[in-house]
Amino acid sequence: MTGRRVAAAVAAVLGAAAVTAPTSAGPAKAVPINGCPALYILGVQGTGQSSPTADPLVDTGIVGSLIGPVVSTVPALVQRAYIGYEAGFGGIVPGGGANPYVSSVSGARANLDAAAIQVVESCPDTMLAGVGYSQGAQAMASFARDVGSGNGPVPADRVAGIALYANPDRGQLEPVFPGRPGQTVPDAAPGTTGAAVSTVQVLAAPAGGAGIATTSDGYGDLTGRVADICSDGDLACSAPGQAAVLRLGAELFAQADLTNPIGAISSLGAALSSALGDAWNTVVLNDFQVSLGNVDYTPQAGLGDRLVDAGDPRTSSPDPAAAGARWSEIIAAITANPLVLVPKLIAQLGAAWGQVATENAELVNPVTWLHFADTVGRHNGYALTGQMNSGIAWMIALAHDIAGARS
Repeated sequence: MTGRRVAAAVAAVLGAAAVTAPTSAGPAKAVPINGCPALYILGVQGTGQSSPTADPLVDTGIVGSLIGPVVSTVPALVQRAYIGYEAGFGGIVPGGGANPYVSSVSGARANLDAAAIQVVESCPDTMLAGVGYSQGAQAMASFARDVGSGNGPVPADRVAGIALYANPDRGQLEPVFPGRPGQTVPDAAPGTTGAAVSTVQVLAAPAGGAGIATTSDGYGDLTGRVADICSDGDLACSAPGQAAVLRLGAELFAQADLTNPIGAISSLGAALSSALGDAWNTVVLNDFQVSLGNVDYTPQAGLGDRLVDAGDPRTSSPDPAAAGARWSEIIAAITANPLVLVPKLIAQLGAAWGQVATENAELVNPVTWLHFADTVGRHNGYALTGQMNSGIAWMIALAHDIAGARS
């Protein structure tokens, strides 16, 4: 797949990249709280649908099409705020900021954390819920993973439910409730009977593939309270399952400032060089076995996976000095027995590279691109196809259950 085609595919679905640890871009605005409701919903819009100065109470965009009806149905039980952030993709998506996607998502995550902390500290009996779409879903998914693992800004027992739509971090063939194959009814909110929630089913047609920024981490204590809804063929969350080249392209393009073409080429070149270098260093340190004068390439992970991991800002870089020392050890063994070891290693590495080609062959298959031809429509169509309806019912049910537990 050419770099231009990767760029076009990534830009078409608003991009995806790893969410790094939240970084401060100045103090986050306080979210409005009027008394302490049973449920407070935090919404994070998608690329081009928010800004740092966005009104936190205006129900716009795809996220607003879910949260707005909830608030209008049970106004005494629910309040909401939309998290303002750059919502950018290097300046090439209309309405989005100029920041690269990676820093934009990290900014959303930082502001989301601050809002969650504010609500929890201000209202000890109020439960939180979250709704995220596209880039906003990636920030919300990062928040949910950290909360579920006990490393988030608020305790897991203060989060009633998280609804993700078009989530770039969706796992391979992940079900609607990650970690709960076949489950359609959300788990009850902590401290409630779940009577109202038990009547809700979060339904979605099965989606193939995975998100183009997939993480393998689960949701820990929030498992069963996180729904991940994806339209099959939405490239943001349903990319071809083995598309290592596409995922690498997403990682690299999402880290570039695309409003400066010369700078973008330089930064992409540097990122690609770094990815290849780190990927190779990881291979050297982990995937070669040296013993008694013999060398074998015995991969613990495929070359495609190593390449994608190296382009992921969450991945720690291997020690180049250690990789250099290991490579010297490998070269010394090969030098001592080149007639046997060189042909063998060429065959082993050749087979590994062939696997990369096989994994990505579907990306040059016209049938694959026909399937994704209307990916923009699928990506933007969640409200139009009624896929938000079960999320609306879920949030209303959570509010009733929590209010009943408080009375």
